[in-house]
Amino acid sequence: MLNRMLILGVALAATACNRNSGSQQDTTQAAQSPTSETRIEVRGTIMTASADSLVVQSDIGDVTVKLKQPFHLYDRVPSDLSKVGKNSFIGVTTVKQPDGSERATEIHVFPEELRGLGEGSRMMAPPTAGNPNRMTNGSVSESRMSNGSVASTNGGSLVVEYAGGSQNVTVPPNTPVTLLTVESRQLVPGDKVVVLATKGADGSLTADKAISTHN
Repeated sequence: MLNRMLILGVALAATACNRNSGSQQDTTQAAQSPTSETRIEVRGTIMTASADSLVVQSDIGDVTVKLKQPFHLYDRVPSDLSKVGKNSFIGVTTVKQPDGSERATEIHVFPEELRGLGEGSRMMAPPTAGNPNRMTNGSVSESRMSNGSVASTNGGSLVVEYAGGSQNVTVPPNTPVTLLTVESRQLVPGDKVVVLATKGADGSLTADKAISTHN
């Protein structure tokens, strides 16, 4: 399912998470922030890990990241549509329907401290069979909901807003939902991750967050 990693990779853009697209290759991505800092997302496999640093094997080679404490590792846990409410920041994977609408196939709910991760809407790498998927990360601005969420026997719909646009999404009642939550365990060699890092003026990378991608 990270199709999930772009939740995480374009975050985990994708980060939102994307497993179908995110699992095909490791990436290191950079995005200039409004300040002088540069945000870097390092996707790959943990080679070595200590309390002070990580070495991540990415598609550009081994990348060393210094760790800031407290360091938080996030992973997805199963949830349900009752957690998807107005202003929730989510990553939703959709597939286009014959009438042109987008139908949700999975939804990832981000904690507040990861709001903005991978924000935007983008096509994902096509699966081996079936229609291509779209990943949209943004805030739920509007919905036809039951009791403040899309939880209902008949499903519902969402409007997901992001910088520069929005996406209308139909949500079937059985749509899988996961929450990104902090794990208590430590990273170990072999873990698949996206490390959310900051690049310093000297080129060094530091991070206090990473997201497990499983594959």
